[in-house]
Amino acid sequence: MKFVTMIPMLVAASACAIQPTPYSPPDIAISGALLAQAAGPEGVVDIAHPLSAYDLASIAILSNPDLKVVRAQEGLAGAQLFAAGLLPDPTLGLGADFPINGVNTVIALTSSLGLDLAALSTRPARVDAAKANAASVRQDVLWTEWLTRQNAKLLATRISWLEGIKLKTTSYRQIADQDLDRAIAAAARGDIAAIEVDARRLAAADASDRDRSAENQLAAARLDLNRLLGIAPDEIIRLQAPSATEAGMPAAESLFKTALDARADLQGLREGLAAANAGRAVADASRFPLPGISLNAGRDTGNLRTLGPAVSFTLPVWNRARGDQAVAQTNLQVLEAQYQARAETVRADIGAALTAVSIARRQRADVVQDLAGISDQAARAEIAARRGDVSETSAAATRLTALDKEILADSLALAAAESAIALETAIGRPMEIFE
Repeated sequence: MKFVTMIPMLVAASACAIQPTPYSPPDIAISGALLAQAAGPEGVVDIAHPLSAYDLASIAILSNPDLKVVRAQEGLAGAQLFAAGLLPDPTLGLGADFPINGVNTVIALTSSLGLDLAALSTRPARVDAAKANAASVRQDVLWTEWLTRQNAKLLATRISWLEGIKLKTTSYRQIADQDLDRAIAAAARGDIAAIEVDARRLAAADASDRDRSAENQLAAARLDLNRLLGIAPDEIIRLQAPSATEAGMPAAESLFKTALDARADLQGLREGLAAANAGRAVADASRFPLPGISLNAGRDTGNLRTLGPAVSFTLPVWNRARGDQAVAQTNLQVLEAQYQARAETVRADIGAALTAVSIARRQRADVVQDLAGISDQAARAEIAARRGDVSETSAAATRLTALDKEILADSLALAAAESAIALETAIGRPMEIFE
């Protein structure tokens, strides 16, 4: 009999002695992934041809390492929902009392089988809270996917324009260096004063700085894009040539209304508010002293057998779940403030992006208008220089002015494109829906 009563204790002790399963962290490849691997199954994106910004956005959704982390968190929310829906396990109690004196005695045995009604009564509210939390996490995943898509689109657009700007800064630098070489040779012959050489030397140094700056910006954008796609830093991506767009912009109020409905982060905050409200319901339900019930069976030392129910509950005297209620209520108020603050930030972002797009487009239009005459003048000066009608120095000065305007026009086109993408990001939907 003593051996029988020791069985439950031996089982509990063996459970504590279970060793964890051996684990090894994931292997990390020494060399980075290729673009073909990041592009996913064949046919999703054709990487044999120059890629558009939309192609790279699709690849980023598939391969971005940070997105994989967020999707794993979505699985965690699903596991929490599963856990919230499980019924509470019943409790089983066993006991034995061994008499140490007396005659004609037997071992006293006790047993009980119980169920926690309080945990059972709050299950619907906990399930609702877990569902709302899972929906909130899902919206967070969608929002992160949207931001990743837009970031890939932004970097692709930036690289496309910077590649053209880099070609022009290189030409600008070459022309400035050639003009400096001619000035040094002319000064050596005594044809020009030394101060004119200094002016051209400063111009050549400025051209070199602009070329290096464009090279650094282009390299940084390419590295950022490769990091976003999860591919090797030295992987080269061919991109389509950019084009400046002048599509009209809707009113700020219309864009803000669309953002309130379309942005996944705002939807996620609304789901979070629903989860917080469900959490408040759980705290409210904890005020009531729902009992734990059990069925007890026993045998005393006189071999008298008993069977009967038992009820136990917490007396709501001091606590009464007031702390849980205060925390749940305050948490809901904090989330409401965060939701309102996020909405105002969205309003400000939309207004800032609209202003930036308008300014960049207007300034670019002015530069393009000025550039038309300067480009024609530079072309005529180059032809005249080849005929010997004007000096090469004069033709170079005109060409440098034209290149400077072309670089400025491309920079403003890039600024307008980036602002348009920022506006699209703030809205949460492609701008094509307004066309």
